[in-house]
Amino acid sequence: MSKIKELSQIGQSVWYDYIRRTLLTSGELSRLIEEGLRGMTSNPTIFEKAIAGSADYDAQLRRYAGLECSAGEIFEALAIDDIRNAAKLFLPLYEETGFTDGYVSLEVNPELANNTAETIQEAKRLFETVGYPNVMIKVPATAAGIPAIHELIASGINVNATLIFSLEHYRRVAEAFIRGLEDLGESGPTVSGGKRIDEIASVASFFVSRVDTAVDRELEKIGNDELQGTVAVANSKLAYHQFSQIFSGARWERLSRKGAKRQRLLWGSTGTKNPAFSDVLYVDELIGPETVNTMPPATYENFKDHGTVECTLTGGLDEARSLIEKLAELGINLEKITEQLQVDGVDAFASSYTSLLNTIEEKMRGFKSIHDNLKINLGNYKSLVDDAMSRLRENKVVQRIWKHDHTVWREEPTEISNRLGWLNSPEQMLEAVPEIESFVAEIRDAGFTQALLLGMGGSSLAPEVFRKVFGVKEGYLDLGVLDSTDPEAVQFYARKFAPGKTLYIVSTKSGGTVETMSFMKYFYAQVKEKLNDQNPGDSFIAITDPGSGLENTAKSLDFRKIFLNDPDIGGRYSALSYFGLVPAALIGMDLTKLLERVATMVCNCEGCGCPVSGVNTGAFIGTTMGIMAKKGRDKLTLISSTKISHFGIWAEQLIAESTGKEGKGIFPVDGEVLTDVDIYTNDRLFVYLRLDEDDAYDNAIKSFQRAGHPVIQIDLTDLYDLGGEFFRWEFATALAGMFLRINPFDQPDVESAKVLAREMVASYQKEGSLPKIDATIQKGNLSIFTQDSVSDLDGALQTFFSKLNIGDKDGLKRSYVAIQAYLYPSQKADEILQKIRTGIQKKYRVATSLGYGPRFLHSTGQLHKGDAGLGLFIQITADAHQDVSIPDNAGEPNSSITFGVLESAQALGDRQALLNAGRHVIGFHLREEPIQGLLQISEILA
Repeated sequence: MSKIKELSQIGQSVWYDYIRRTLLTSGELSRLIEEGLRGMTSNPTIFEKAIAGSADYDAQLRRYAGLECSAGEIFEALAIDDIRNAAKLFLPLYEETGFTDGYVSLEVNPELANNTAETIQEAKRLFETVGYPNVMIKVPATAAGIPAIHELIASGINVNATLIFSLEHYRRVAEAFIRGLEDLGESGPTVSGGKRIDEIASVASFFVSRVDTAVDRELEKIGNDELQGTVAVANSKLAYHQFSQIFSGARWERLSRKGAKRQRLLWGSTGTKNPAFSDVLYVDELIGPETVNTMPPATYENFKDHGTVECTLTGGLDEARSLIEKLAELGINLEKITEQLQVDGVDAFASSYTSLLNTIEEKMRGFKSIHDNLKINLGNYKSLVDDAMSRLRENKVVQRIWKHDHTVWREEPTEISNRLGWLNSPEQMLEAVPEIESFVAEIRDAGFTQALLLGMGGSSLAPEVFRKVFGVKEGYLDLGVLDSTDPEAVQFYARKFAPGKTLYIVSTKSGGTVETMSFMKYFYAQVKEKLNDQNPGDSFIAITDPGSGLENTAKSLDFRKIFLNDPDIGGRYSALSYFGLVPAALIGMDLTKLLERVATMVCNCEGCGCPVSGVNTGAFIGTTMGIMAKKGRDKLTLISSTKISHFGIWAEQLIAESTGKEGKGIFPVDGEVLTDVDIYTNDRLFVYLRLDEDDAYDNAIKSFQRAGHPVIQIDLTDLYDLGGEFFRWEFATALAGMFLRINPFDQPDVESAKVLAREMVASYQKEGSLPKIDATIQKGNLSIFTQDSVSDLDGALQTFFSKLNIGDKDGLKRSYVAIQAYLYPSQKADEILQKIRTGIQKKYRVATSLGYGPRFLHSTGQLHKGDAGLGLFIQITADAHQDVSIPDNAGEPNSSITFGVLESAQALGDRQALLNAGRHVIGFHLREEPIQGLLQISEILA
């Protein structure tokens, strides 16, 4: 028996807080009903995602072309069709349960929330129009909604009273329901299809998690973590006790004798928003008879997987009362908070409704769905991809991914089941937007004008993309990203970002990343020294996983704020979590707008989005990536409109670290200079991210297509569409991993370089020096290191490049060249390194990459050591002319290592890791001014 059915035996019904047409037409809803699902709720936000993010409704929308219909009328027609179809599927259950379950909810236009008369009129019209006995009309429990609820019940209409946050809200709703029943019992139904008193049903939707989100924000301000994550459950238990009292006694008994059913409490907003809490907290703790829990899909799947079926709602009443009393003693007014939550909830649904109408109007103007912005030219490979997409559908792969089914990739769940939180992160983060925006307001009020993010890889790349693409909104904080241990880079940021005006963001999932923690200790010392008696922690915040070393450090150093991220999100999949969104908010980005674009893409990539014909675009791109790689086109080459070109640095890490392992890999090529079409060989798959009205690369793309290269073109309407791209590429990359038969969420070879670097550091701390490697060739101030016995530089280069594999006729096993520069990433260095890179690309007709160390160790480093050994590696290092000490402990002066030593140790460790993996490496060490040395290397390699 499923856990969903077990809940029914206790007396709690599970409803689904989601609706979408293909959910109904694909047979998925019927399957859920068989599994024990007993109802469904909808709202404008859910419909907006479904209509904007899928092609489910396009055919019907096209039928309205040329008709004199408003967007509101069109939406209503679409929604009513879905509600009717869902109600039809639930109708047998409705009848079997004696009209207790099997309901589908349809919401009154949220713009009418403060108008009683129009709400009543609208609700009656919708009820009669749908025409199914098991439809419930949702009405908000506002001051204007309460009399509407009374009137609608009295008319014989099933009502879902929604947006209830407080005991007072609930008391008013229950009273309106009872008075409505009393009137109905006297006069009978007054609307077509109206229910008698012994047939009518109602639920009171009591919202849960949003209460904790709002209250915890206030608790955090006063430094109280004891009560965090407890108030919402306590509030709900008190409501359930109130339910027991209200629906008993003489008044209720009179109605009960006429066949009236109690208005059940429905727990709404039950998805956990705080990653420090259980993801089934608001299910496990609120199980009891005569209740409903309406779960979003993620919570539903989580509960099925690891929820606990046990009656928990009836106990702990005294503790709940005591907890609410403690809250009041702390000066936190729960009633005030819940009143504001209701206002905000009404506003949010009204905003979603407006957005929904705008989406319909946009589609009607051009019939452009999200999949219409994707153009894929596969040439001879089309049939292979089409066949693979059909297999995806037959094996229900996309649905299984959304159900967190680890067997899509591996029989064992290790580093898969606990790495799929990114699928639901966008929905969770929408709830976190008020918290983030409140924090940003606090920071601005405190006088901070700059922010410096200290992080590596997944913690730093998305913030860097946001800063470079969106810039800084007036009045917000300029953001810098330090992800280089090069002493000159550290000194540059120390000069540019002044203590007192700078907020330092210490960002690491594990809480122990050596580079990040070294940055933190250095800048903490700088702030402590220059701000004298002020608490240095006031200038620092942390973004990390619950229970990490950084969380403990941040608490001990009294950081201003700690953002705890969902631990089930891996670093490279964390762009749309606190790791990416807190920095985005600090520069003034509109997080709600960004996440709305993401929500549209999430809907497009969902399990009920058909993975055939490109309708599920994430699945289509992922399949194309996987099939192309298996056919030798494993050099995924990114070409982007100038304004969004920096997106490539994030995508490069995602693809390389996810797919480069077990002797396989997709090599992402970002930042190559476009050159003549005949330079590119048959190992390329081109991806063109084109911003609307930017045609700079259109002709080049057409030439690649004419030459027979497969091309994926993605059209973006504006910068905020990048939000959707982050999610689409996460989904596509994860799916590509399935085709390569690897786990896209682990990084087994990243640790090899880290271990060797730690050994180098330990050697330095014991011996006072790093291991010495003898140069093969010395040319002035330039030392060259090779694996081969060669006598001169020409011989060294010839021998090194002779190891390039030009591949077979299908492009399989064609080499690439990676330039790894352990240098200060200056503009001048970029120019020279790019010249070197382009020269190699043209001369040898190979794909190339350019990365600065040690940042690339956290991105392409996994692929370098884990793929099929196709790479040739040029490592460039330099002496540290002005080194910087790393404090052993934050706030203390002692130091046993410098950034220069750490950088050198990382370079030595990476070189050895590459050699241990059988890779070909040539090293250049600059003992003079780095730019001059780079110019010399450029001349050598020309």
